[in-house]
Amino acid sequence: MNKIYGYCRISTSKQSIERQHRNILASYPTAVIIDEVYTGTKIYERKEFNKLLKQVTKGDTIVFDSVSRMSRDAEEGFKLYEKLFNKGIELVFLKEQHINTATYKKALTNNIKLTG
Repeated sequence: MNKIYGYCRISTSKQSIERQHRNILASYPTAVIIDEVYTGTKIYERKEFNKLLKQVTKGDTIVFDSVSRMSRDAEEGFKLYEKLFNKGIELVFLKEQHINTATYKKALTNNIKLTG
C-alpha cells in the first residue's frame, strides 16, 4: 500500500512547526508526519529527511507545506525533485500546486514544454 508522508521543517527550535502540521493534515489526514529542525540550505545533511528519502518507494507521496521546506537551493531542489519524480515518488507542495509532480506529469503527457 502506498504511503503518504508529510515533511515539516523549521530552521530553529524557537519557530513553530504547528502551522505546517495543520496544513498538511487538513489535506492529507492520514499522512505520517516527519518533523525536523534544521536549516533548509543543506538537503543532504538533514537526518530525518534522509531517512525519509531512503524509505519512500514508488507510489508513495511526500507532502510539503511549501517548496522551501524541501529546499531553499533551486538547483539542488530541482535535482532532488527530478530524482524522486523518476523513482515514481509523488511530490505535493500545498502552496505551489503548479509544481506538484501530478501537474508535471500532466504537462509531459500533453506535450507541454516547461522551461526553467
